[in-house]
Amino acid sequence: MKVGIALSGGVDSAVAAALMIESGYSVTGYHMIVLPTDGAITQAVEDATKVAEHLGIELKILDLSHQFRETVIEYFKVSYATGLTPNPCVLCNDIIKFGIFAEQILADNNEAIATGHYARIIRDDDGRFFLARASFDRKDQAYFLSRVKKEKLSFIRFPNGELSKEEVRHRARSLAIPVHSKKDSQEICFIPDNDYRNFLHGEGIESSTGDIVKGNGEVIGRHNGLTDYTIGQRRGLGINFREKLYVKDLDFTGNRLVLGRREELVSFGLEAVDPNWYIEPEREFDCLCKIRSSMNAVKAHVKLLEADRVAISFSDGAWGVTPGQLAVLYNDEVVLGSAFIERSC
Repeated sequence: MKVGIALSGGVDSAVAAALMIESGYSVTGYHMIVLPTDGAITQAVEDATKVAEHLGIELKILDLSHQFRETVIEYFKVSYATGLTPNPCVLCNDIIKFGIFAEQILADNNEAIATGHYARIIRDDDGRFFLARASFDRKDQAYFLSRVKKEKLSFIRFPNGELSKEEVRHRARSLAIPVHSKKDSQEICFIPDNDYRNFLHGEGIESSTGDIVKGNGEVIGRHNGLTDYTIGQRRGLGINFREKLYVKDLDFTGNRLVLGRREELVSFGLEAVDPNWYIEPEREFDCLCKIRSSMNAVKAHVKLLEADRVAISFSDGAWGVTPGQLAVLYNDEVVLGSAFIERSC
């Protein structure tokens, strides 16, 4: 079988490529450019080239910078401008990596696409494919993949899904892969310095200063513009107060930044829109839910409200429900579906 491997220039995709080769696949590497380079060779391209040469496979470069700007970056900007906290990696995986990028790889005479993600694709006895969490939760990335459409799962491969990060590093060292000691990326790929506020300002997304208030309406300071904040934020609020306060709400109508004590950010329900299902859901069902990638899944009850809307309730509460982020639903290790959080309730 011919497989296209997405080579980012990092250690995860390099080891994934090596594992596919070891498994007997005919592998071609593909590197995706998402930002204009003006013809310059980026470090990522250099690293991907070194990996491909070391593994003895061809590398092809696909420039998707225009499509990336029109989808992921625009979504990022519009979300912040309208009071939502975006998750650009989620949209990129859906529309770019496993959308346009995958389509071009498959059109290049490949039968499947492999990446270095830490997740698994499992197949049941009826031949249906499901997205599942990685074997090692600490690096699990199924949360970020939960918008990828179920009909695509049959041609996706995640070779690293059964490995820990430490095992991947060990494999890379044992194979003398050139990027074996390269650090993991910690920032949004199109914001190298991780300063999203400065990025938004540079893109013309501005918001005016206004009052910082407590839940009772008491004014306790001034904010720099609501696009500079996100729900759950505690640092960088620019106030000195006698108790620890967190961003509870972004009131765009009144241009107010609403703060509250930590316990005030606990919600017992939310509504979410645009669900992406991997199963045919019942009208109501119990499951596990994550509203942030880093949290432990909590018990939840899901009720379908309309075709494009769900209500999710938490018997023990969930902290920091953030509009714009993703609520991902699980049955143990298997992803049932996901939807974008609209509001807490």
